[in-house]
Amino acid sequence: MTLRAARWGMLLVPASLYVFSWVHRVAPAVVAADLMRAFSITAAALGNLAAIYPYVFAAMALVAGSLADTLGPRWTLALGGATMGLGAVLFGSAPTFDVAFAGRLLVGLGASVLLIAWLSLAAAWFRPDEFATISGLTQTVGNAGALLAASPLALLVDAVGWRHTFVVIGGVTLVLAAGAGGLIRDRPEAMGLAPVNPEHARRSVPTLRAVLQGVPEVIRNPRTWPPILAACGIYTTFITFLGLWGVPYLTQVYGLTRVSAAAVVSTLAVGTAIGSPAVGWLSDRWLRRRRLPMVAFAALYAVCWIALVLPADARLPVPWLIPFFLVMGLAASGLVLVWSSVREVNDPARVGIALGFCNVPIFLGVALLQWLTGVILDAKWTGLATGGARHYPPQAYQAAFAVCLVIAAGGLGAALLVTETRCRNVWRPAEPS
Repeated sequence: MTLRAARWGMLLVPASLYVFSWVHRVAPAVVAADLMRAFSITAAALGNLAAIYPYVFAAMALVAGSLADTLGPRWTLALGGATMGLGAVLFGSAPTFDVAFAGRLLVGLGASVLLIAWLSLAAAWFRPDEFATISGLTQTVGNAGALLAASPLALLVDAVGWRHTFVVIGGVTLVLAAGAGGLIRDRPEAMGLAPVNPEHARRSVPTLRAVLQGVPEVIRNPRTWPPILAACGIYTTFITFLGLWGVPYLTQVYGLTRVSAAAVVSTLAVGTAIGSPAVGWLSDRWLRRRRLPMVAFAALYAVCWIALVLPADARLPVPWLIPFFLVMGLAASGLVLVWSSVREVNDPARVGIALGFCNVPIFLGVALLQWLTGVILDAKWTGLATGGARHYPPQAYQAAFAVCLVIAAGGLGAALLVTETRCRNVWRPAEPS
């Protein structure tokens, strides 16, 4: 087998697992009414249930990086997939809200290690000047999962119910986890192929203690923070809409059916799926820049949120929703440059830790924002309920989305401070921490 064929084939299993991690990430938006009805919960409680996923991501970020650097991507992916699958089965069969919460917790634990392990695998199989392109590809794959969690998931839930749906998803995930353990190899040399990055191949596998000693260095590095905060401004608001309140917003404010609303919201994922590899290629191959494309895309993304906080007489008409969300998804693609930008200003011997740390503030922000927007919606609830689920007025959504607009604008400000690396690692051992 040639190196070219092997390295692309090596991405298939982690890509499949990552698809399902995104299904879980955005599924609460599609089954929001079902969950509120099944467990008799409020928007704030639903926000907390959805938020356990990003909370776990934040808590596990450095653990994920440590596992990728020590245990290796192969077994990290296998263990993560198995945990995610078991959690999905538990979630689908949960008799009470507490059990559903535990299932969601397991899903988050398993999913939290997948992306970092996949990127660490890519760091061994692809050159540095290909890394942003691969990072973009991961988001294309992830948003394929978001598309599955839109209309297809809504149709499946309508057909067999949300419980059976998640049990089936869990079973498929367990099969993919077994495939990860059997098929993935951590680096080309394990298949008798020449190393892609000789300096990476010469490094011995670090001990857990050695890996963790690098954590303070990554955190104290002032160049680490601007790209992370820029991505935080985009991703926290993007997932809060796509993965939680987008479908309820369109059904309650625009009067769309659940399937139609899920189809409209899924255009966000389509835009990001198209834009992510394009942004990576644009940065890697054409511009040879990181900051410029990140600023441009962050600016367009922040502007998009203005349309979601306009009063009723200026609200977007229904025919404009699909092209609008497509553009918004394209604009959100700029966040994929966070991994390249952070990797290139930190010690290349600590790729897993540097990439893993990105998840700490980003997913902590997602969790807090999902809870906060739920609190805002409950505070402006007028008492109207439909089929056991609360119905929120347009003003409630405008107030929640105004917070998202402010956060997105803050992300743009952080993007302006990103260190320009010109697509090469600029870390130096003597660099002051």
